[in-house]
Amino acid sequence: MRYAIIELHDVSPFYKEEVYNAVEFLEKLQVEKFSLLVIPNFRGEYAINRYVPFLSFIEKTKQEIIMHGYTHTGKKRLKQFLYTYGEGEFADADLEETYQKLEKAVEIFQAMYLDTKVFVPPAWMGNPWLEDILCSFGFWGVGYRGKIKNLQSGEEIRSPVLTFSNRYGLSYLSIKALPVLYNLFNRYPVLRLALHTADFRDRRKIALWRLIINQIKKERRLISYEELLSKGGSSPSFQGIQPTRGMAEPDFELS
Repeated sequence: MRYAIIELHDVSPFYKEEVYNAVEFLEKLQVEKFSLLVIPNFRGEYAINRYVPFLSFIEKTKQEIIMHGYTHTGKKRLKQFLYTYGEGEFADADLEETYQKLEKAVEIFQAMYLDTKVFVPPAWMGNPWLEDILCSFGFWGVGYRGKIKNLQSGEEIRSPVLTFSNRYGLSYLSIKALPVLYNLFNRYPVLRLALHTADFRDRRKIALWRLIINQIKKERRLISYEELLSKGGSSPSFQGIQPTRGMAEPDFELS
């Protein structure tokens, strides 16, 4: 059995219309299971606890909620240009900053009774302290580029991410590259499709996502992060997603 996680990134009141369009898009494709990567306080200006109607909409989807950073903003680094430009929130954060941001993010989620066990850092970039702090707050797992790490067992599940870039220049290249990358990484037992809210401003990306998702539904079972982490290696059907440390780390994301 092969699996796929379909996830919508950058869920925030700032992208309210795009979120509504994306959820409608997935529902029309009869995607019964997907994950919503929610930003607690986008850019430090859009704390989700101030947008109750938006949160009500999110909760009514009855889909998995993942914490996606705190503000989703970080320092602009030339060395990170291919992956992100100013969104690697935790990449250069020290111990104190990492703890403070996660504490504030958890407080917002708890105040709104949002339950989550998984964290995906913006741009999939972590730091040496992130995992220990996540454990202290009771998180089960964290999603990086190319892998999902089970924080309870330490196991790493190789899982490449297919995504578009939404930056000038790279956006066009990512549209051309995505079908090729889909074929290249289709051999992985677990594949993640990272739809971004900004994708829903581009008809070409919407059309490509429609084609890929329809194909994925024929080939794989859709699964949530929590389901993947809770089953881990305990079931024979999940043996194919045990750590494969000899496999090269995928390095193709353009977001």
